[in-house]
Amino acid sequence: MFCCALALQAQMEMNVDQLAQFVRSELALKQHSDKQIAAYLKKVHLTEKLTEKTMQDLEAQNAGPKTIEALNALREATANLKPPGHDATYSPATAPDTPVTRSTPTVSLGVRQPIPPPDSVRQQQILDAIREYALNYTANLPNFLCLQVTRRYVDLDSTDRYRLVDSINTQLSYNQGQERYTVVAVNGKLTNVGMYEVATKVGGSISTGEFGSLMSSIFQGKSVAEFNWDHWGTLRGKRVAVFNYFIDSGHSDYRITYNEDQQIITAYKGLIYADEYTGEVSRITFNAVDIPKSFPVNKAYEILDYGDVDISGHTYVCPLKAQVWMESDRQRTRNDIEFRLYRKFGTESTIVYGAEAPAPLSEGQMQEQPASASAASQQPAQNTGTSKPASAPPTNTSSTSNPWKLPAPPPPPPQ
Repeated sequence: MFCCALALQAQMEMNVDQLAQFVRSELALKQHSDKQIAAYLKKVHLTEKLTEKTMQDLEAQNAGPKTIEALNALREATANLKPPGHDATYSPATAPDTPVTRSTPTVSLGVRQPIPPPDSVRQQQILDAIREYALNYTANLPNFLCLQVTRRYVDLDSTDRYRLVDSINTQLSYNQGQERYTVVAVNGKLTNVGMYEVATKVGGSISTGEFGSLMSSIFQGKSVAEFNWDHWGTLRGKRVAVFNYFIDSGHSDYRITYNEDQQIITAYKGLIYADEYTGEVSRITFNAVDIPKSFPVNKAYEILDYGDVDISGHTYVCPLKAQVWMESDRQRTRNDIEFRLYRKFGTESTIVYGAEAPAPLSEGQMQEQPASASAASQQPAQNTGTSKPASAPPTNTSSTSNPWKLPAPPPPPPQ
């Protein structure tokens, strides 16, 4: 038997912006069930019309069926009210032209309320720090080698039961801003071929461009990206500010290729997790949107995590892990990509590659936790001599990044 204490007023008055903020926070925190959130929404009295656009946005953020039912009831109850000055949607494309004064509703759902968002001025300061960090990122990276371990999974019957197809060990060299991939082992057997050659022979999905190219492409002026505050979070023990972003297809360099002969560039959106003071990025998500129905790939989504790594006695922020999900009419694929054994690039630098892949990283390192006052949120200390990308002048990084390729389906998984 499960009990949960709810402290709330008999009838809680909110505007649409406050409602959307509350629902997004509860879905992100995952502390209460769909039934509990819906029960609270039934107590809400909206002062504005709940629009279809806001409804669709909240539904798209994995709201449960009971929550959606309660939101539909609010939409019907407010059909004759005046709509808000802007749609309080997840997409930054619908953000208000002028700052909106927000008042936090006096509500307590469970034992912890979400941390209030920063005001619009502070949000812009945080976003400026993230932009500077992202544009400087590749200029501050050293030349290095690392081992990229890709474990590829397939879900043949769309039941979310992924089976391991193969494991690919790749030497990734980063030299003067250029990434080069050489496969050193497939399924425990040593080899020496290119990444695309492996994909052509055995099928499956591959992805490249995991380093600075993905990060900087979002913040380059030509992307015309739109940003909006999303929420506070905690990642690997540190409090992070999370913004959502959107880049339309006309300014996107987000490529999806199928069977080498079909390619599209799509709009994409996602989340950026970063330190509120330094702008240091710890996670980026990418979600392709508006993929044409005629294209064989229906969905493409990626999470890329960054963290501290040691390279020749200095600390740099480099990719730790990426997860890529793709879906076609015939199958779903998932790639778990880890970056290990970082070394400084040079004639004296070598990595002894075994045929077997290292054990996977702990899932606990990749789980987002709710933000709390106890999470590390103090302003950064003075430089202690470690080398984290932060201060070089912006560079005009070429944006041929982000090719996601889905060649022919792989052979059946091993029994």
